[in-house]
Amino acid sequence: LHRLIRRQRQMCIRDSHVDYQGWADFIVMLFEKYGSNIHNVVDGGCGTGTLISILEKKGYRVAGFDRSLEMIRLAQKKSGVPYWQGDLKSISLSPGWDAFLCLYDTIQYLTPEEMEKMLLEVRSILKQRGILIFDVVTESNVLRYWANYTEVDSDKDWRMIRRSWFERNRQLQHTEFEISLIEKKTVYQEHHVQKIYKLEEIE
Repeated sequence: LHRLIRRQRQMCIRDSHVDYQGWADFIVMLFEKYGSNIHNVVDGGCGTGTLISILEKKGYRVAGFDRSLEMIRLAQKKSGVPYWQGDLKSISLSPGWDAFLCLYDTIQYLTPEEMEKMLLEVRSILKQRGILIFDVVTESNVLRYWANYTEVDSDKDWRMIRRSWFERNRQLQHTEFEISLIEKKTVYQEHHVQKIYKLEEIE
């Protein structure tokens, strides 16, 4: 239990660095510009559910899934939105959704083959004029901002170090988080690896 609580604090620390309200406003703008009567929205890789909780308050019928059971448990505490543990590589949903979200570079954790499978599954669950919204970090963006990046942030009871580097010969972006819980004198580390695409590959 104590390990789970500490893990939840880690995720809340990382959450604090994202402008979810700004993202939600941007997503709504995309709905209005490119969608058609968007009402039912599912978020694949929803994390702790902050974004779709905001969308729910804006009047959308939302649901979300994530591979991490710990993330889902945190999300379930925020609202009565349907959340479940699921995988982008195997989306088990009935057709009829207006929009599918896959944000915060989540799609880049997939291999090209896995991404192709995910796109086919998303297509099968969306309505005829449904839309998929996802974002990626491109190679030019990585080279400009994240190829050799370090960020340090802290509060009275925690300290976070983020290190990012780019393995260009393999087109892989590495991001390492080191989160220290000062009171517990405990340090946690995570290492994320994402496939980076050139813009022409995505288009």
